[in-house]
Amino acid sequence: MSAQVADSNPYAVARADVVRDRDAVVDIWRSSLHDDQARSLKLDWFYRNAPHDALLQVLVHQPSHAIVGTAGVGWRRMRLDGRELRSGLLADMAVMPGHRMLGPALLLQRTASDTALQDGDLVYGFPNPHAVPVVKRLGYVHVGDMTTYVRIVRHGPYLARRMPAALAGLLGACIDRLVWLRDRLHRMAGRRLHAAWRTTPHETVHAQAWSEPGTLEGVHDRDALEWRFARCPLASFRFLYVQRDRAPQPCAWFVCRQQGDTLHVVDFKTDPAGSASRSLTVLADAAHALGCRSISLEGCLADSEKALLRRHGFFVRQGRPVYARWKQDDAAPRAAFRLTPFDEDE
Repeated sequence: MSAQVADSNPYAVARADVVRDRDAVVDIWRSSLHDDQARSLKLDWFYRNAPHDALLQVLVHQPSHAIVGTAGVGWRRMRLDGRELRSGLLADMAVMPGHRMLGPALLLQRTASDTALQDGDLVYGFPNPHAVPVVKRLGYVHVGDMTTYVRIVRHGPYLARRMPAALAGLLGACIDRLVWLRDRLHRMAGRRLHAAWRTTPHETVHAQAWSEPGTLEGVHDRDALEWRFARCPLASFRFLYVQRDRAPQPCAWFVCRQQGDTLHVVDFKTDPAGSASRSLTVLADAAHALGCRSISLEGCLADSEKALLRRHGFFVRQGRPVYARWKQDDAAPRAAFRLTPFDEDE
């Protein structure tokens, strides 16, 4: 274990041995992040089986030789105007109680970032409010917000919170019918659309970029999607593909997870050539067929996508900041970040 620290500092940062340090790392995660059995599953999935590798570092309290913190970096392929970049996703920043001071946290975060930037073009993360001052001190800048958008599929249950149930059911059914008619009008233009669910990514469609100029986003190829969603041990996902009549390739896809009566969209892309609006009506139909009351979609999106969601009845529920640090601050391009939960670690 090669520690990176001054001799006078009681804390050191070292690269973790995923096998040797497994129990200590999982204990820290359960104590500081989530107390569930998924922690040990994530260790293998994210740090041992990721397609583009990952780095896990640990904070060591030198007087006791105890591992008291972790910081991870998952490598991601990203593209900006045809240029491929190597990006590091900050993950699993956690420190045990009793060691949660600015000094150790700053040391851990700085070492993780500096190590990642030795081999990558940028690092980014989704810090909680307590971690924002730390990342800002390290030169990270705010590049956007992960915003949750919600669309109601069945209005009756929501109206029942504000009026008698019988009236809510009647009024909700009327609103549902009007929305359905609006969606039908959207879908009448152009060739007919078909939708199909899959448990694995499509074999060829993800080779299509469908990217906007000046936008930095992850490479959503089949291998990355297979690992991130189909082989994720933390949750179950399905892929909804939308295809035009007689078209050789899908014109849109959505990665979804159903939780209770909500359909969560955790990744998506639509062909900007003209089917994006109609594809959202197909998504709404699919959610309705599953018995869902609402659709929840999260992302740091382009203005055109935000406007499209608003036109289809999605409203903003909440947001989380995204921070990034480039390898060379003065050379950082003025790129718009497009991110979805695909670009996160859980």
